[in-house]
Amino acid sequence: MQIEPAHFSDQVYAALKAAFSELLQANPDQSFYAFALFTDDSLQFLHAVANSEEGLTSTVKHYRKTVDPKYGTTSTRSGMRWSYGDWSFFPEVGAAHFGEINEALRANFDNDEETFNQVTESLWPAILKAFQRLEDEHFFDAGPARTKITLLPVGDLPSELIDHWVLTLNPPDVAHRFIHWDTEAMDDTSV
Repeated sequence: MQIEPAHFSDQVYAALKAAFSELLQANPDQSFYAFALFTDDSLQFLHAVANSEEGLTSTVKHYRKTVDPKYGTTSTRSGMRWSYGDWSFFPEVGAAHFGEINEALRANFDNDEETFNQVTESLWPAILKAFQRLEDEHFFDAGPARTKITLLPVGDLPSELIDHWVLTLNPPDVAHRFIHWDTEAMDDTSV
């Protein structure tokens, strides 16, 4: 099965916009700091995911109560901020909007290796373009409010790909903060 990148980009854009719109409407009391696409390095799937400051606080509290005592660790907001597997809105936000997209990605596995690699390689920029369209429309706000939000891909992905997307999708200060994030930084231990 051949996937046309421009059409695929339009599908991903529409799915992202619908999924994140529903998420924001259903959770007006949440202070979102991350909106992401969850996938892997071979594009086996694509899901919208997100997290909020409130979700992060809840996760840290849970870990401090149930995990840290067992393993002698101290979970922090800094250490868990980018642990997408523990995000409150993971693994699937608006999954229904990604049904056709994920069917196409699964069908790509039926291609011979050369075709699979060519198709997969052509889809990365198409997906990035879809996410960039939302940013260009100021879907995630503009000005000071936008500096509190990071757009990124998450999953089993090369760090170079993640950094490239973060640099492309975010204002320079947001990208710099993410790329140079210190997971060991001290933060509020009263959470």
